[in-house]
Amino acid sequence: MLFTCCARFAAAVDSKSERSLPDLAKEVKQSLVVVHATGRDPRSSGQGTGFVISSDGLIVTARHVIGDRRPVRVELTDGTSLPVTHVHTATGVLDLVVLRVDATDLIPLPLGDSENVVVGQSVVVAGHPRGFKDSVHAGILSGRDDINGISMLQLSVAIEPGSSGEPVVDRSGRVIGVVTLKSTTTGHLGFAIPVRHLKAMLDAPVPIPIKRWMTIGALDPKRWSTLWDANWRQRAGRILVDGYGTAFGGRSLCLQTATAPELPFEIQADVKLDEESGAAGLAFHADGDHRHYGFYPSAEKIRLTRFNGPDLNSWTILHNEAHSAYRPNDWNTFKVRIEDDQFRCYVNDELVVESTDTEIAPGRIGLVTFRGTSAGFRRFIVAPSIPSNRPTDDQKITIAGILDDVQSVRPASQQTIEQLMPLERQSALLIAQEAKALELKAVHLRQLAIDVHAARVRKQILEALGRKPAAEGTKQKNDAALNDASDQKTTTPSPDLLKAALLIAVMDNAEVDPAAYVARVDQVADEIREEAGKNATEVERLSTLDRILFEEYGFHGSQWEYYTQSNSYLNEVIDDREGLPITLSVLYIELARRLELKVVGLGLPGHYVVRFEPKDPDTEQQIIDVFNRGKRLSRADAEQLIKAANYPPLPEFFEGQETSQIVKRMLNNLLGLAESERNDERALRYLETLVFLDTSDPQARARRLELRARTGRLAEALDDANWFIKEQPEGTNTDRLFELRAELQRQLNVQAGK
Repeated sequence: MLFTCCARFAAAVDSKSERSLPDLAKEVKQSLVVVHATGRDPRSSGQGTGFVISSDGLIVTARHVIGDRRPVRVELTDGTSLPVTHVHTATGVLDLVVLRVDATDLIPLPLGDSENVVVGQSVVVAGHPRGFKDSVHAGILSGRDDINGISMLQLSVAIEPGSSGEPVVDRSGRVIGVVTLKSTTTGHLGFAIPVRHLKAMLDAPVPIPIKRWMTIGALDPKRWSTLWDANWRQRAGRILVDGYGTAFGGRSLCLQTATAPELPFEIQADVKLDEESGAAGLAFHADGDHRHYGFYPSAEKIRLTRFNGPDLNSWTILHNEAHSAYRPNDWNTFKVRIEDDQFRCYVNDELVVESTDTEIAPGRIGLVTFRGTSAGFRRFIVAPSIPSNRPTDDQKITIAGILDDVQSVRPASQQTIEQLMPLERQSALLIAQEAKALELKAVHLRQLAIDVHAARVRKQILEALGRKPAAEGTKQKNDAALNDASDQKTTTPSPDLLKAALLIAVMDNAEVDPAAYVARVDQVADEIREEAGKNATEVERLSTLDRILFEEYGFHGSQWEYYTQSNSYLNEVIDDREGLPITLSVLYIELARRLELKVVGLGLPGHYVVRFEPKDPDTEQQIIDVFNRGKRLSRADAEQLIKAANYPPLPEFFEGQETSQIVKRMLNNLLGLAESERNDERALRYLETLVFLDTSDPQARARRLELRARTGRLAEALDDANWFIKEQPEGTNTDRLFELRAELQRQLNVQAGK
């Protein structure tokens, strides 16, 4: 309907010659709107230009105009103010967004052809720069520039603050671009996204109700509540903050909704300031208003403050000194132990201040920021006692002995990694300290810490699949065999796809908390179950799942940033609500399982899909393309996808995949990205995991052998060469293998100084 309307308008325009500027300005002004995005912090409120592209309420503007989680309204030419009901489609990469308002009979601008415009032609830009309504400027298309990989239209025309979102029209009145950037070095020069990108977005919209848009990246309201604004949000396992709080000094609190535990207890979080001139850290004994204690870094000093009220005169600084334990421009662990009559404050496990100040009664706990500080928090912990990361004297001796075996000429051995696995937290600190003194050795020590973590997570992934490590050369049993407990003395736990998929992200990002994301998936499943109703049929539950997941929450396939690591990390897919076919399919499968629906994964080459298999034999199975928001596919549609990937439609592509197969495909996606970026360490990490999951896979082992050798892990590469000689998998060139083993042994001797 949108393009039918625009096509009729464009046809009418085509019948006219280029119009005078006054006539064109009069016509364009009818379609202009002001877009207001009101932030909680007035200093972060946004305003820009938008324009109508459909009579039933679609408005285009620049994505940055509306910001994140802000109420958005549109002001029409007659002064009418309308709230935005949906974000029709949006992309941060192109800085474009299409909004929907509840309106009819609006006057749209027709969309033109940005590919056939020529440098030097006359253009008109209209909007509300600097708050001046209905400004019209004539200029020329002065060129095309590649900015961040996107071909932009370069405009020689007046571009000012508030111009973002302005339409760029040719002299026939058709939109050829949308203003998104102003030159920071040259006056009267701006840049616009070509309208062809807008058309592509409109061809595949992802409508999200504004109430759902407002929750993207928001803190879980069941766990956190904020006071005095600032921009608190969460991303990839961290809590982030920026913007001024509205309390005195720009103060803002983010407090846990749960009551603090009984005394004694400890709270701890890692804190990193973007600028050391800022201040942000722990808050405790908060009364939900202006009274609380704060323990935080401020201007490279460690400060403990009692906040008795709303202004400076009611604050008491209890401690404000620099401390050698604090590491500027880095993550620092802040901890407070709270007892009946005192509290102790630590930085990086070193006692900084001990206080018997008891003026403020026990209360809530959380985080605090001041003066618009941009900061990150991770690993917020509350417990009766939090173990120190600092090793004991005995652990220091043990770790030092292990580290003595790490050589500057080669990475640590597998034996060293396994010895340090039980001491991961304690060993990280000593490794970092020695790395500062021995820079050459530090390269391998830092990699050792990653390898120790990856080895531990690798084992957790295997456990999530219901398996135990197999001996070298022993084929891992498949999921079906593992679930058949008839010949086992004990029942093998069922494979946990959700946990295994989340652990893949943990392997690359230790800050990810799988339990938190499992809880979020459970929460969405509960919402779907409640919405569907107690007596809902399988088909009704599936329909409700589709509606809430795709229409309400707006989950969709990633179009503009397809080849990124984030799309392969399930936690970030849940955060951002977009991802690859397989990660979206994993989420769909796990939600369906919680709704007592059987949905299996189908490993089509190049495009993962799922199949709904109802219990009722009279109900037809459905192939579902989760990437395309639950689109139903026929068998012929699926076969066409297979053929498009240059594969024959083999029966195996229509067999429901086991959990381990899905996990391996996710790992192979990350492996492909690492190889394309020539990141050998990341690629090796995924190959180590693939071989760990299937020790008899010759292809993964051969690639691992190559990367082990290339990264200096010669002894480990030699182990792989010996495996090939012993196992002789199909296609083995024995003579070449003996030559390779001899060369590896020679290099190993040189490395060892023999």
